[in-house]
Amino acid sequence: MKRLTIILMIILLMTSCHGSADQAPIQPKSHNHMTYSLTHKSIPKMYLIGPLTDVSLQAKAAFLINYATGDILFNKNADQSLPIASMSKIMTELIVLEAIETGTIHWDDTVSISDYAYTISNQPGYASVQLEKNKKYTVKELFHAMAIQSANGATIALAEAVSGNERNFVTLMNDKAKQLQLNDTHFVNSTGLTNKDLLTYHSLGSLEDSNKMSAKNLATLVKYVITHYPDLLNITKTISFDFNGKTYFNSNWMLPGTEIDWIDTDITFPGVDGLKTGFTDDAGYGFAGTVEMNDIRFISVIIGTKDLEDRFIETKMLYDTILEQINDK
Repeated sequence: MKRLTIILMIILLMTSCHGSADQAPIQPKSHNHMTYSLTHKSIPKMYLIGPLTDVSLQAKAAFLINYATGDILFNKNADQSLPIASMSKIMTELIVLEAIETGTIHWDDTVSISDYAYTISNQPGYASVQLEKNKKYTVKELFHAMAIQSANGATIALAEAVSGNERNFVTLMNDKAKQLQLNDTHFVNSTGLTNKDLLTYHSLGSLEDSNKMSAKNLATLVKYVITHYPDLLNITKTISFDFNGKTYFNSNWMLPGTEIDWIDTDITFPGVDGLKTGFTDDAGYGFAGTVEMNDIRFISVIIGTKDLEDRFIETKMLYDTILEQINDK
């Protein structure tokens, strides 16, 4: 009997140590230094790429990171907030994709074209597709026009579809920038045009204001977008698409298979699948690029070249130097 009593006491003691089912589970403590060490050691040698030391670029700012590790491989003025023109549309794409994910809008929803979107889409010299005032377009059609052709009118139409007007949409853009801790970023419109180019339609800031980001912030945004919405790359790697009975071509001339007759240098590069070009007089030419080499992804940003092709030529210089390192391993 005494032995049975002892056994029962032991069982009760063990049960009390485990706690009741209603208790919250004990959360493991975080050991950041240990986690980093283990993560670093687990990365295969092929992914460990060293910084680029022998590359000289003329762009105002440039940045290159290893997507897998986050390692900074090239940095030129990467913390300087600069006008980024249509590379702003990466944030617009993110807000629209989040709205689709939450059911605010859907890919097959039809969108009416406002006076604002119509006017900008038919403005000579603007990167756009010509929208018709009395025709409705699907969210999918407008998104492809924005992501592939960099269509400003289509971008405005999407912003209005999500938020009712561009002003409210820009609030979402800036709120998202704060959430992602993009501290060198500020948006005044959805397209990246300088406000004075929006004619009488600008709603935030002065006529001389434009969207600004640092190259580092832009690379961080690209990484976030393609991590959470990797299918976006299936759109951004599309060389051409049809819209309103007309064929439009991707503004990213680095995509494999792109043919540009008037540039002597071949600026295409294997593995490039995104992401966004930009140009205004204030910003110069820019390109936020993504590329996979030997199953390793890299994200690059070029801001402020003087000539159109230089944004691609300087990006290719970065990629060629990285490829040399990979081939030497």
